[in-house]
Formats: sequence, structure tokens, C-alpha cells
Amino acid sequence: MSTSRTPAVLFDLDGTLLDPAGAITDGISDAIAAHGFDRPQPDTLRKFVGPSTDESLTAYTDIPPEFHRDILATYRGGYLERARKSSMLYPGVMDLLRDLAELPVVVGLATQKPLPTTEILLRDFGLVEYFDVVSGSRDELKPETMDLPADKAGVIDRAFRLIEDRAVRDPSLGVVDPERTVMVGDREYDVAGALAHGIDCIGVSWGFASGTELADAGAVSIVDDIMGLRTVMARQTGLEDLIGPA
Repeated sequence: MSTSRTPAVLFDLDGTLLDPAGAITDGISDAIAAHGFDRPQPDTLRKFVGPSTDESLTAYTDIPPEFHRDILATYRGGYLERARKSSMLYPGVMDLLRDLAELPVVVGLATQKPLPTTEILLRDFGLVEYFDVVSGSRDELKPETMDLPADKAGVIDRAFRLIEDRAVRDPSLGVVDPERTVMVGDREYDVAGALAHGIDCIGVSWGFASGTELADAGAVSIVDDIMGLRTVMARQTGLEDLIGPA
């Protein structure tokens, strides 16, 4: 059995790889209004990108909990159509994923977006082949997903377990080196989830964090573009081939 130590990169999805372009914020706003409540302010709606929708309804609105499930159902009912029409990959993301696919690194997705929706969007955007493992969250409206995690730390934990299972099936992959493993995300939840597992998180400024959110949460570095992300990732993982024109 191989004893090699392999670096790993885990990515968040919305606000990190994929620009939801209003699919989340407008969708939530419309769903809330459809049930007779005032639309949240734009700054509040931005906070919905990252955590689970139910968590955000609790944290960022005063809507009584008994209405959350119906609002969630309305939102989810229209989300995929919105996402397919308006979402787009951030510049340089596809080239970065293609380059990672050529390097000795495990690449995973760790998102609090429900796993069934995540898998559909990955297929829609041609991203499935670039991830060794995909970890998403439960969908509160689908009982068959309730064994999946709800919080970011749980999603990351599941990603690591999937990586371990994959290594068992193919021992030549080696084991993940935690000192050369990093999470990439745009919200404090990504940082907190990474730190809960003893790994660093690179924050990306093009997402939905507000002010000093990423720095305050403890991101090891905050980057403003894909070239900056390549540079910090290369330093964290030892994959120097990541530095260069995208």
C-alpha cells in the first residue's frame, strides 16, 4: 500500500466557483414576499449565500419558524430554473480546475447547498469530472437526504470521509496530507469549517463576505483574483505548477 502523502483542495461553490447572479438572493426575496412578509434589504439577502436557507431565515429575519418550510419550498421550487438561466462561473475558474486535474492533488467540493441540487448544477456547468469527491448538505424537504450534514464542518467532514473511502479503493492515491490541504471559500462559514478540521482556509474576496468577515474568521489569506488564488494555493499545497498564466 502506498504511504505517499497527497495535498488536497476543497472548494466552496456559490460565491467561490459559481456566481449565483441573483438566483439565490432574488429567489429568497421573492419567496419571502410570496408568503406575505417584507423583502429583506439587499445587504441582508447577501448573507443568505453560504449557510443553509433555513439557518439564514432564522438568523437574518424575524419570520416565525412555522413559515420557514413553506418559504423554503417556494424558493426551492424556482431555484434551479433561475440558477440555470443566470448563474455563471467566475473568470478563470474552469482553467484553474483543468490545471488541478493534471496535478497530483485531490480536489473536492464542500458546499452547504443541498447535494441533489449541487449534483445537477455540476452537470449543467460541465464540472463533474474535475472533482474527486462532492460533499453537499441535506435538503430539509427531502427525507432521503436527512443523513447528510447540515453545517459546514459536517460537510467538510463528509468530504474527508469520501476521500478516505476513495483511497481505500485505490491505494495508489496515497493519504491526504493535512499540512498541504486547504479549503477555498468566500464566507466565514468556510473558514470556521476548515479550522474545525485543523486546515487552513483561503478566502476569496469576489464572493459574499462583508467587510472584514473573512479576516476576522481567521482566513490564512484573502485573494482578489484567480491569479492570487493560484499563488496562495501553490504555497499552501506545494503545487508550484499552479503559478502561471491561467
